[in-house]
Amino acid sequence: MGALDGKAALVTGAASGIGLASAQLFAAEGARVAVVDRDADGAAEAAREIGGNAFSITADVTNEEDVAAVVAACVERFGRLDIAFNNAGIAGNAAIQDYPLAAFRRVIDVCLLGVFLCLKHEAKQLIAQGEGGSLINTASINATQATAGLSAYCAAKAGVVMLTKVSALELGQHGIRVNAIGPGHTKTPLTARARNVPGFDEAMIGATPLGRLGEPEDIAQLALYLAGDASEWVSGQAFYADGGITVNELPPGFNILEARFDNA
Repeated sequence: MGALDGKAALVTGAASGIGLASAQLFAAEGARVAVVDRDADGAAEAAREIGGNAFSITADVTNEEDVAAVVAACVERFGRLDIAFNNAGIAGNAAIQDYPLAAFRRVIDVCLLGVFLCLKHEAKQLIAQGEGGSLINTASINATQATAGLSAYCAAKAGVVMLTKVSALELGQHGIRVNAIGPGHTKTPLTARARNVPGFDEAMIGATPLGRLGEPEDIAQLALYLAGDASEWVSGQAFYADGGITVNELPPGFNILEARFDNA
């Protein structure tokens, strides 16, 4: 018997990385899963790999009509919604004085506005069902850890943490739990280019007490806990799965501005 037997879940940014690992684990634990991503081919392939009751939906989380359609499609397919992991995100980096407005705004729109729109429409559905549910948002260690070059990303992720807390405050009366996960340096497409910078992996591993980078599956395990009944009295919290790096300082002399981040 799986921890999520009979549950209906949606995961955004599920074509790769943390989203894919979480969708796979949710399904393995008995959930029916909507695999949501702007990458139509990637989402479709992920759903095929997962099999069972998984299906793919192409959506841009910054588009409210798309987000509403995702929730509606999940309900049409599964009859309900119980769990949502709002994981879609992008990153970019530039010095504050040189950051193009459009690029800055795009990071805010995907990482913060996208989470807001997902929460809005997911909460409406869960309230209408009247049986509670679990909403999970992807934040980052950069919600609390300032990093040169990542002004937009840090601001967006800090916003996600506070949005999580306010949502938990408002939705608790409906039995809806809202929590956030702040991954540390994890091996995903989002961090692929940064990890190609000479010395990046070594610097991050050296600063991490547990002595390794994160794997998507590490974050998925935390998402599973927050999705299931084992966390039924947990809400409004931000959990940092980071190998302990936030209790340490980043290595002196490492220049994050040399890194480039892919979208995920």
